[in-house]
Amino acid sequence: MACNNKLTSDILQSCDDLPKKGLANNKAVIVNVSDVDWSSTTSSGATVTSLTLKSGNTGYKLEDFKDLASTNSSFAPNAEDVDGFTHSWLSRILTTKAEDAESANQLKNGRFIMVVETNYGRGTTNSYKVYGFENGLKLAEMTNGSKDNSGAILYTLTSEEGTVEQYPFMILNEGDYATTTASYEALFAEV
Repeated sequence: MACNNKLTSDILQSCDDLPKKGLANNKAVIVNVSDVDWSSTTSSGATVTSLTLKSGNTGYKLEDFKDLASTNSSFAPNAEDVDGFTHSWLSRILTTKAEDAESANQLKNGRFIMVVETNYGRGTTNSYKVYGFENGLKLAEMTNGSKDNSGAILYTLTSEEGTVEQYPFMILNEGDYATTTASYEALFAEV
């Protein structure tokens, strides 16, 4: 079996490479799994080396402020199946207009991949993280209360029950920071 079942390198800490929390620029790109061109999308280990969408498709920008959006991953041991990690994206739709209700409905019915730039690694090839790459993320919770959270719609996209991802996150690195940033800013659009 080719699964990694032992530690193969040191896990070292460095005061020159400290962790940083949060998402860069309070934004993310959400991609419909059905829009991914899997024959052209490539990965190696925990690195996505090319995220390619089918012709005419695009990812969509999600914006937030005040660090209100976040990503999470948790180890999911399973006595009867493959161990792995579950991924989550927590965010909010800030207003309650008709188009926001439409967006909420689309989130309810979709399966997504999230790509975010984190403050850790910003400006390097470790900056962009990918969640839900192998199995996608589905809507797990959505709430709206007129007196809560300024009336915003809170939602969580997460790994579907019974599915896991191999890594706690994947790194998007299309060769260098500038190339990866250009793909991210273009919402991975293929024309």
